[in-house]
Amino acid sequence: MRHLRIIHKLRTLLALLVFAALLAAGGGLWWANQTGLPETWRAQIENGLAAQGLHADIGRLRYWPLQGIEADEVIVYADASRERVIAKAHEVVVDVDRTKLARGDVRVERLDLRGGSLTLPVDPDDPKSKVLEVKNASGRVLMPGGRRLEVKNARGEVSGVALEFEALVLGYKKRLTEKPEDLEAQLYRRRLLSRVIELLEPWAFEEGKPPVIRMRVEGDLDDPKTVRADLHLTSGAMNHGNLSINSIEARGEMRGRLLVLESLTIKDGGGDLKGRMEFDLATRSGRFEMRSNLDLPPILQELDAEGLLRDVSFESRPELTARGKLEWPEDAKPSFHIMGHLKADNVRFAKHTASRLESDVSWDGKNLFLDNLEATRPDGSMKARVLVQADQVRYEASTDLKPTVWRSFFDSVPLGKVLHDFSESKQTKVAARVEGRFGRGNPHDWSAWGEASATHMAYRGTPFNRAKVKMKLDHEFLDFTEGTVEFDYSDYSLRKAHGGPMTGEAKVDRVRYNRVPSTLTLEGIRGSFWPAPVLRMFLPSVADHLEEYGFHRTPELSAAGTIGLFSGIPKTDFRIKGVTPGLVSYRFAGTDLLLNGLDTVVRVKPDRTEVRDLSFDLFDGKMRGQFDIIPDDRGKQVKGDIDWTRLSLPELSKACGFEKAAKGYVTGRMDFDHKGRDAAGLNGEGHIALEEGELFSVPIFGPLSPLLSAVLDRKTGFQQATEAFCSFKVTEGVLSTRDFYTDTSSLVFTGDGTANLNRKTMDMTIRMNARGLLGVITLPLKPFYGLFQFRGTGPLKEPKWDNVMFTSPPEEAEEKLLEAPKARPARGPVNRR
Repeated sequence: MRHLRIIHKLRTLLALLVFAALLAAGGGLWWANQTGLPETWRAQIENGLAAQGLHADIGRLRYWPLQGIEADEVIVYADASRERVIAKAHEVVVDVDRTKLARGDVRVERLDLRGGSLTLPVDPDDPKSKVLEVKNASGRVLMPGGRRLEVKNARGEVSGVALEFEALVLGYKKRLTEKPEDLEAQLYRRRLLSRVIELLEPWAFEEGKPPVIRMRVEGDLDDPKTVRADLHLTSGAMNHGNLSINSIEARGEMRGRLLVLESLTIKDGGGDLKGRMEFDLATRSGRFEMRSNLDLPPILQELDAEGLLRDVSFESRPELTARGKLEWPEDAKPSFHIMGHLKADNVRFAKHTASRLESDVSWDGKNLFLDNLEATRPDGSMKARVLVQADQVRYEASTDLKPTVWRSFFDSVPLGKVLHDFSESKQTKVAARVEGRFGRGNPHDWSAWGEASATHMAYRGTPFNRAKVKMKLDHEFLDFTEGTVEFDYSDYSLRKAHGGPMTGEAKVDRVRYNRVPSTLTLEGIRGSFWPAPVLRMFLPSVADHLEEYGFHRTPELSAAGTIGLFSGIPKTDFRIKGVTPGLVSYRFAGTDLLLNGLDTVVRVKPDRTEVRDLSFDLFDGKMRGQFDIIPDDRGKQVKGDIDWTRLSLPELSKACGFEKAAKGYVTGRMDFDHKGRDAAGLNGEGHIALEEGELFSVPIFGPLSPLLSAVLDRKTGFQQATEAFCSFKVTEGVLSTRDFYTDTSSLVFTGDGTANLNRKTMDMTIRMNARGLLGVITLPLKPFYGLFQFRGTGPLKEPKWDNVMFTSPPEEAEEKLLEAPKARPARGPVNRR
């Protein structure tokens, strides 16, 4: 019994001893973990790691029975010199070979990183270099012995980007002095990783689906050429500014300093980009090739290149096939030099659209060069070469697009107004070749030069069949040279009225618009064409006047001078010389005239149009004159002088509508001032003479002959007055004379009176002196001794003459009336035409 009690007590004591031992061990372990395991343990662990090729300093060691030894604040060095820090870890679990540990031999077989943090300097040699802070780091490093090292399931997160890493390498036990190429390769890989993360940092990622960078390294570190890092990047939806991407996937590998992406796919929901790339991490340069139909404007904005295609929008996805070079300087964004081919449908530039655009593309990161560019529309196309720079655009272009397409491009400059003055037809065709440039920040900074031709168009209402011109243009001037134009007269009223050619051709040496002082200078205009339609393009008011001259055929014209384009600018001085061998219809003082052989010089000034050296044939005679056309509020005023020589009286009578043709010729001159178109606006004075005629056969005086016969014998009554003269004045269309004079061999006639050209009526008094050889005969008949007086009134075509009481003549006619007629040599028979 006693024996049993002793056994029970021994068991109790043993249990207490075990419990106490456990408490002591637990307390000791707790105390050791709190204060850290002994320095000898830490040194042995560091030596064990060094034996495996990992040179590290451990801040503190703790032991967890079920896990192993935990090392805190671990600093990993590149080599045994401990000069280059390659990593820092807060917590690492170290697994050692326990069988060897019992013999005092520490051999590290495994390192575990669980949910801690890891610090990786990008460049261990540069204390100022960027540091990659890996959060939620975990993973396992296996060191089974020999030259083998394996990293499994290493994970972490840097700036929201998930990292996954695995490695299987040989020869990881480093020598004290590593090969430079080994160190460079490590540096390049870290720099690449850092740069990729830098690019991704500004982006907003889809929640729960951050970008993932997977890397697996394999190879023999003693032979760097065998070391290869496989890379795989994936990402879900991500946004930055206006750029949205649905997914990214890239696969590639890295050998030494060369990164090769065998595939890159980016999708944005409406299109994708597929490509490949090679990048040299030492030179920070590479090359790539790609095919993309991504939404282009947001990409350009992301590349700080949105200004290249300012005012350009794509209604459908553009397709870009390209290759190029990439440069990624330290501490800067990557830059690209791209060469490729762009195709797009339904492209809009400003207010205009192209149904198809295709071009070779070259971009060096700053300048965009478009070569073999072709923009197609239903109404034509354009081929061009364009260099787009930050401050300007230079171009060479050829096009058959019509002016209506280009108007809005130049709305803010004078060329826009010129283009708006053109009108087109269904038959219009245009061919233009232009070079030029324009500043991107100043709408007035532009220039262009080239040549253009067009068919079947109209300018300011003047139609032409074809035209061709060279040009040099900028904001200050528009200079057109070596121009030719063939006018279309198929619908011109004068051609329809009088026949004539269907076309007229003009050549122009120069037409130049100067913005200051807003003038149009024309040089070397010459050709055979109707003048009014041409002047209507530049001087519509003068053209309206010239329409009054109904040229039956196109005259030969030459012109030059300057035209002020705005009122109040006294710059107009334009000269025109015209000669026409054909007929010209003209209405003067209510009478239609038919001029022949018109020759004149016209000078257009700001306040008037001067007509000089005017000559033409009329009524088988010659007329000359000069006058000024002065516009006023009521229309225009024509003021000048005109003279005529030996106009055919029969032709004149016919033009005036008299049924009976007169005989003889009329010579005279007149200073006139005519306002409006009717006879009521005519004022002036002059003189007129009859030659080789029969005065009393003139319709106005014809009815006077029977009256003379009634007071004289029949033979005397019908004596012919072959010459006559008078001076006259015209006031508001009423002609008056006070010194009409004619005589025969025995009679003297004087007269005074008026002729109303408005009403076509007359009121005239004729006095006759028959005192000469007939004085004896007439003395018994008249108390006034041979003096007679007659008065004619009524229509000009058929006046009525009466014998009336004699009254005193005007002073200027009295002396001539009372002077006896003088004998004159007999004339031969009068030519009757």
